Amino acid sequence: MAYETFLLERSGAIVTVSFNRPAKLNPINETVMREFLAITEELREDETSRVVILTGQGRSFCVGADLAMLAAGADGEKQRQQSDAARLRSAKLGWRLMQEWERLDQITIAAVNGFAVGGGVSLAMACDFRIAAAGARIWIPEVRLGVPYMWGSISRLINLVGMAKAKELVMTCDELTAEEALAVGLVNQVVPLEQLHQAALALAHKLLAKPPMALRRTKEFFNALSTNRAGDITYADAYLGLACFGSEDMREALAAFREKRDGKFRDR
Repeated sequence: MAYETFLLERSGAIVTVSFNRPAKLNPINETVMREFLAITEELREDETSRVVILTGQGRSFCVGADLAMLAAGADGEKQRQQSDAARLRSAKLGWRLMQEWERLDQITIAAVNGFAVGGGVSLAMACDFRIAAAGARIWIPEVRLGVPYMWGSISRLINLVGMAKAKELVMTCDELTAEEALAVGLVNQVVPLEQLHQAALALAHKLLAKPPMALRRTKEFFNALSTNRAGDITYADAYLGLACFGSEDMREALAAFREKRDGKFRDR
């Protein structure tokens, strides 16, 4: 199946899925999210593939939410015109996407080239392994933009880097280099950019050499042990998001971000 915002390439048991909006550094909009869900459905029915590599075309992995999509979320009048069910369905789309991707039978590897921002970090964390190119820049700016970090991402971040570091990264919105991400456990490897694809393939082939049944069940067991499965409340971050969507502070945060200035917030 052909996609508007992704490229799929198959080589034996390996599938490479690439974000394909390189001119804009591969941002996420509703089309991207719905096509990504369609890809997960395609892969779920695919018994020939065993490893999936997720990467980005051009000089970016994924820069997170398209600002136009965030601006629509900040539009208070638009929010009021939608039913609660419609707003909640939209807010939960990213959470559903992360859950479906994480639960694929295939082992997933994020090959992080260039920028990984916000939702791009979320997608990388939903993979089983992460390899970053030297020079990659990793950043979670949601709080700066007036919204909480959603899609079940905080629990995944805690699993990888611990509670204290997760709080620091989400609340300060500080940027990490690839090397800093390796030091805190957010990525598994850092390699030169020109070696990124080969490093992902090398890991893929190492995994393919293992018995598929044992590997598949091991992945399921690790997923079951992760804290985002224990008393799972990650669905609730959609409600936290809705509490901020359409707020004056969110609109001011987006304006300040675009204008590269400090925000003037009124807590409303």
